[in-house]
Amino acid sequence: MSDAVNNTPAAGGGFFATRAMNTLRYSLMNLFILFGIIFIAMGGPWTYMGLVFSFFLIGYVDELFGDISDRERMPPVWYCQLMLFATLPLLIFATLIAFNVSHATGWAWLDWFPRLFGIDPEGARGWTHHWMWAMGPYVSLGMYYGAAGVNVAHELIHRTDKEWDKLVGRWLLAFTWDTGFAIEHVHGHHRNVGTEADPATARRGQYIIHFVWTSTIGQWLAAKRFEDERLKRKGLRNTLFSNKFWRGQLMTVAVLAFYVTFLGWWGLPAFLVSGSIGKIYLEVVNYIEHYGLVRIPGTRVEARHSWDSHRRVSGGMFYNLMLHANHHKIATRRFWELEQSPPEEAATLPRGYMSMILFAFLGRPFFTYINKHLARWDRDLASPEEVAYLKAKGIYLGDVA
Repeated sequence: MSDAVNNTPAAGGGFFATRAMNTLRYSLMNLFILFGIIFIAMGGPWTYMGLVFSFFLIGYVDELFGDISDRERMPPVWYCQLMLFATLPLLIFATLIAFNVSHATGWAWLDWFPRLFGIDPEGARGWTHHWMWAMGPYVSLGMYYGAAGVNVAHELIHRTDKEWDKLVGRWLLAFTWDTGFAIEHVHGHHRNVGTEADPATARRGQYIIHFVWTSTIGQWLAAKRFEDERLKRKGLRNTLFSNKFWRGQLMTVAVLAFYVTFLGWWGLPAFLVSGSIGKIYLEVVNYIEHYGLVRIPGTRVEARHSWDSHRRVSGGMFYNLMLHANHHKIATRRFWELEQSPPEEAATLPRGYMSMILFAFLGRPFFTYINKHLARWDRDLASPEEVAYLKAKGIYLGDVA
């Protein structure tokens, strides 16, 4: 979208479509992190609020505010960029506050932050050392690493013309043990989406937990294979430092060293918890984005090969990740340029991402529910070749009412 289009009020958007409200909307993720840092500093059960807010409160609020209209007035580009690049320092600071509340004595140079909000840092530390709350800071950090870090990284690693942007994206992914995503997602997923060659496309009837395992392993192996083949094709030596895949693993080791420096050996399980939760969050989002959709290898990637979602709150928090159909159609677009795909081009999820993710864990009820929407995709959006493929596999749903 051009700036002229971006700044034209959307028909029917009303007050929420104004530039001021959308400026607030695209600030929500960083505000979410800031409030999360305060809750972590409070210690005890408050440290789990990142998990609570991520799924239950945000999921409810997302449904409460409904959908955006297309082409609403956007904040200026510099502000959108600022929100993206504020994420890494905010996550580093959140991690330091988690260290401070879970360490036996903490550090005086970090105690200023809880005191700024009237929180007794010593009392918070004493509360957090109870076995029930000890992992709370790292459970919530995992949600911030996934919801904020991975999502912003996804935006930045697509900027193949911006080395600094890609580097920041890779450091964000290092917090979730997943720098290989910067390779496989851009060079593999976007080429193979919807096909059997793509580990990040969930198959019909595949349970979400099974998908997390297959997608994680499949993408890790695919990223390593791609980088090995790239170096071989260019006639370059394949070493620890020339191979982008292994250099990415060293970035994760650096984050682990960051944890261990502050927490000692307790940093190992703490980072395992936070990194794993962030990675799982990424994969459950992957599950929702393409569940059950198919594409014939070698055919053009179309908007119909991704699920769209137009929810107002989550769209702002996740920097328009939910306009996923347009993203896959034109992967180089910045988040503020993405547009809604009309119903004749792409299917729209019946609920927001958070609601769909929670529903997916129920298994069979989710399959029954989503199959009704896949039936519409099979009838109205699938190509003749895709219909033939679905029928040959025995998974065509176009006859479902």
